[in-house]
Amino acid sequence: MSAGRAPRRQRRLALVAVLIALIIGCRPGPMPVSLDLTAEWSKALVATETPAIDLGTPSARSFLGTGWYYDEVNRTTGETFAWSRGRESELRFHLGWRRDLTIEIRCRPFEFPGATPQVMNLGLNGRPIAEITLEPGMSVIRAVLPAGDQVEGRNRLVARYRRVDSPAATVAGATDERELAVAWDWIRFDGVSDGAVRVSASAVELPLGAQTDHFVEAPGGSVLEVDRCEPLGGAAAEIAVEVLADGSETPETTLALCDGGPVRVHLYDSKILQRIRLHVLPATGFGISNGVRLVGPVIRGPEPEPMPVVEEAVEVAPGSERPNVVIYLVDALRADRLGTYGCERPLSPNLDAMAAEGVVFADTVAQSSWTKASVASIFTGLWPREHGVNGPDDCLPEGLSTLPERFHEAGYHTAAIVANAYVGRPFGFARGFDHFEFIEHVRGRSEVLHERIVAWMNSLPVDGKPFFLYVHTIDPHAPYAPPPPFLERFAGTVDDPTVGEVATVRGLVLGTVTPSEALTRDLRDLYDAEVAANDASFGQLIRELRGHGELEHSVVVFTSDHGEAFGEHGSFTHGLDLYREVLAIPLVIRLPGARGAGLRVNTTVQHIDLPPTLLTLAGLPGSNELPGRVLVDDRGSARGGPPRTVLSYLDYWGHRGAVAIRGDWKVIVPLTADFGRDVELYRRPDDPGETRNLAPEMPVRLGWLQGPLEAALRVKGISERIRVDPETREQLQALGYLE
Repeated sequence: MSAGRAPRRQRRLALVAVLIALIIGCRPGPMPVSLDLTAEWSKALVATETPAIDLGTPSARSFLGTGWYYDEVNRTTGETFAWSRGRESELRFHLGWRRDLTIEIRCRPFEFPGATPQVMNLGLNGRPIAEITLEPGMSVIRAVLPAGDQVEGRNRLVARYRRVDSPAATVAGATDERELAVAWDWIRFDGVSDGAVRVSASAVELPLGAQTDHFVEAPGGSVLEVDRCEPLGGAAAEIAVEVLADGSETPETTLALCDGGPVRVHLYDSKILQRIRLHVLPATGFGISNGVRLVGPVIRGPEPEPMPVVEEAVEVAPGSERPNVVIYLVDALRADRLGTYGCERPLSPNLDAMAAEGVVFADTVAQSSWTKASVASIFTGLWPREHGVNGPDDCLPEGLSTLPERFHEAGYHTAAIVANAYVGRPFGFARGFDHFEFIEHVRGRSEVLHERIVAWMNSLPVDGKPFFLYVHTIDPHAPYAPPPPFLERFAGTVDDPTVGEVATVRGLVLGTVTPSEALTRDLRDLYDAEVAANDASFGQLIRELRGHGELEHSVVVFTSDHGEAFGEHGSFTHGLDLYREVLAIPLVIRLPGARGAGLRVNTTVQHIDLPPTLLTLAGLPGSNELPGRVLVDDRGSARGGPPRTVLSYLDYWGHRGAVAIRGDWKVIVPLTADFGRDVELYRRPDDPGETRNLAPEMPVRLGWLQGPLEAALRVKGISERIRVDPETREQLQALGYLE
């Protein structure tokens, strides 16, 4: 019996051991890390308290709202300063928590013989806090910012002036007509420490008062975990973790004392876009802290669903025939004035015919709303903030490799025929071209460019080498002066066609010409006629390529540098804002043999996608070095890819702003007061005209777009500038760029 029981007992023990092992194995361990916050910190929105603002320097501009002139330097002392502009000046600054603060301002009033004392009234967030009479010369004034008038976050300080005077009206011999009241040197906040955010491989240091916003779409059941929350010397601090779901008005807040222990906060149970805000505060009863160190901040969640595999681009095999490449760019052409983009007027039969044989990108965004910055992006593959070619005097930096240079080095014949002086030889755009021809504006119509294109093509040697051709026409650009056949057909109701001259258009921009429905209609009709005239010239080029047997061996790109505004948001022409009318442009690519004919791609694309796409189609190296995406391969298959943020940037004559577009959403961020005052958020499918700003009611969605945009804005290219020669200046004046 005993011998028979032993095996059964052993079997029971073995079964118990297996069950114990199964139970232990089924215990939930730590969920995998879905997001390492230290690695992604550059995409967070970070706000810290500022102890001082040095006016007259570029770093101060982000704090200035309306009511300021440009940065200046005192030639004698070297001090920087900025004059107030008009009756009031506005500053915006971040405070992490409320307490009474003293502000010091070093400034001087505008003085002249017989001037009465200047009185400055200060207000904080709409409440008056001080009235100060300024002494002559530079002096330091002080005022208290009461805790009760402050807000946690962005505060608004407004200075109002009793008198505003113009030097030209008060000083003998002066010609300065600015409206001056006070010159500001610097501002200091007594009681605000100079703390900075510091990020290492595994930890983040946050100063007292810092606020950081992270935007995630974590799987349901995810948690925020911090291994250790440590004080940074001084007294202890608290960290408030605030979680707000997209579409919700009330956040869920967890307050944790940072004493070296862990922090664990549950996120939403369903996968939803949410903002995780970390806010460092002084701990009650512990005095003033220096901040906290977060060690190992991560988000843990269930295993994510695998991403679909994206097919890689197929490059042309070495030794196979390389195609010709033609970029045909029509300056200031809106996408919505073309038939393939929905225009009902028959303005573009030739482009529409090519679109039927090519790939149409239905949602193409310009990298900027003016010519030089956008074309520099097409040539370099970099967005304007990176290449640095943004101002009127900027030129392409020597250190940046350009698309024509790459094709020239690969043995292509290269040529450019252009009609806009801003993409001329003085600004560096001739680099890499064997043949570069600028046609001055007075005879720079597209039919003239076509004649020069044909002459160049006929001059090519019969050596079997392919060619790279860049054409930049300018017909739809102001002045709007279409040739007679197109004027009669598309603008026959315009009583006075001279309204399209630069004087009228520039007057609308400067406010010396009053807009009206009739004037706007006339300008639109003249513009449409110019579009039709340009399309006729483009059709001639396509027929020329087909007649020479080159079309079936060519990649032909039709696009624009930017669009054109006709009062949709209160402005005309371009280069003033970043709304849809100036950013939505056409992009059609016809491949050799019309491969991919009829394909329509709805994914958002941008200018910087062109260089990697064309390098890939030509079988040339370098596409992987560029930030853009290959859009189509040589078989006519459109490329996909993970969701991305598309960016635009403008920095032109004081109008500086940026745009981020991701999927259905677009954010416009003003970077100077001349560009705008408030951030704007639009849901593009529901509001194509961008008329309903959702920013105030959708802070999570807004920050989700602002984060990657602000990270991109931290990268700044080194610009190189030239002095514009008289001949080039004359050409730019003819286009309305310069006075």
